[in-house]
Amino acid sequence: MWTTLAILSSIATISMYTETMLLPALPHLIHDFNLSYNSSSWILSAYLVAGAVMTPVSGKLSDIYGKKKIMIILISIYTVGLMISPFSSNFITLLISRILQGIGISVFPVTFGIVREQFPREKLAISQGIISSMFAGGSVLGLAIGGTIVQYYGWRVTFFSIIPIAICLIFIIIRFIPVVEKKVTEISGQKNESSGKKFDLKGSILLGISIISFLLFITFLRTDSLGINHDELISRVPIASLFFLSIFGTGFTLFLLVERKTKFPLISSRLFLDRGILSSNIILLIVGMSMFTIFQTLPILIQSPYPLGFDENALQMSIVQLPFALVLLILGPLTGFIITRIGQTTPLLIGTLAMSLGFSLLLFMRVNEFFISVFLVILSIGLSLTNVSSTNIIMVKSSYQQIGISLGISNLLRIIGSSIGPTIAGLFMQSHLFLVTVNKNQAQYFPSAAAYDFIFCTMLLLSIFALCISFFLVKYYSKIPS
Repeated sequence: MWTTLAILSSIATISMYTETMLLPALPHLIHDFNLSYNSSSWILSAYLVAGAVMTPVSGKLSDIYGKKKIMIILISIYTVGLMISPFSSNFITLLISRILQGIGISVFPVTFGIVREQFPREKLAISQGIISSMFAGGSVLGLAIGGTIVQYYGWRVTFFSIIPIAICLIFIIIRFIPVVEKKVTEISGQKNESSGKKFDLKGSILLGISIISFLLFITFLRTDSLGINHDELISRVPIASLFFLSIFGTGFTLFLLVERKTKFPLISSRLFLDRGILSSNIILLIVGMSMFTIFQTLPILIQSPYPLGFDENALQMSIVQLPFALVLLILGPLTGFIITRIGQTTPLLIGTLAMSLGFSLLLFMRVNEFFISVFLVILSIGLSLTNVSSTNIIMVKSSYQQIGISLGISNLLRIIGSSIGPTIAGLFMQSHLFLVTVNKNQAQYFPSAAAYDFIFCTMLLLSIFALCISFFLVKYYSKIPS
């Protein structure tokens, strides 16, 4: 049982190591592939969109074909994506590799499903807390190692550092993860519902179209990456934006209609519309946006030339953001113990307050790297408390039979929020550029101070909204047993 948990935790560590080791390389990728800041957001967003679309799909497939089999397939796809990335000669190839990696991260509903099968209910929170803390552990390793690799050996080598480990993990899963036999019970002469679940293909396609079109709508609100002049930009961009907005509206409407009629929907409306669960899921979506907005913004802010940034290198950027990941690593598991002492609503309230404080400080007091690092610690405290508390409320509000699908919906919304965050950050950075002379013979555009003001102001407003929701949860669910 604990061997299985160690293997599943290593998947979380590897996935976050890969993501955070790439963060210091974002400015290098922008330069190497001649990207706009808007386009660069898709380095993170493409990965997350693929994960968001495939998360409910992989959960359904694992119910039908077995969790171990689907896990091996997904980790193999992830490894193929890792192998392609360092050999990418253009941006499209890099995006394809990132999409394959995104498909691979949809393995997490499967891992939590294995945990539910092998662990008694009283140990579920502990096991999930350990896996969640390993995400933060991977972030710490990624920032500590990734910055050094990028600085001295280049961003392509970062992928070579993880490929052998991913390959070994596939063989470890084949050897040590047990196959749990499906149990079929007869109820009133019929098979158990779990043995006959069908895959909602229509819902999956419509969800993917909705998410991608929404992100493209944000991207095309303003972009200078198409090689057109200013007058053409004004005339073309709104048309492109409206086109993708109309696709989003149509796709999402059809998705809702399909989900209402299908017998086995990707998202259960009965669970999703519960006031406590819905409120907590909205907060988790904001948590995802906050986390990956920081991931997209900080590397560019720290490495941009003075006075628009702090003119540091990739290694220094990792050092600035490392305390952020360390707090996530330490406080994530501790929050579970805090909740058992004082309940889940008080940590949620404190967490959303800390998020609001962190973003307000980033908005008004970006004095130097030390101040940025301290503000990130405050923000990390808020994200840790908010994430665990919201997830705990969802678990408490769900019956034992519903925990799996409830966590699946929550994970889906968190990933959707994570994919939106970098896109919004890229939009503001591309919309507010300032020309800086890098050396005597070369000038380059970088995001202006106004770009970062808009980014952090947007996240501050969303954090305040999360704070208002937390007050609602304190009022209505303070008596929920931990």
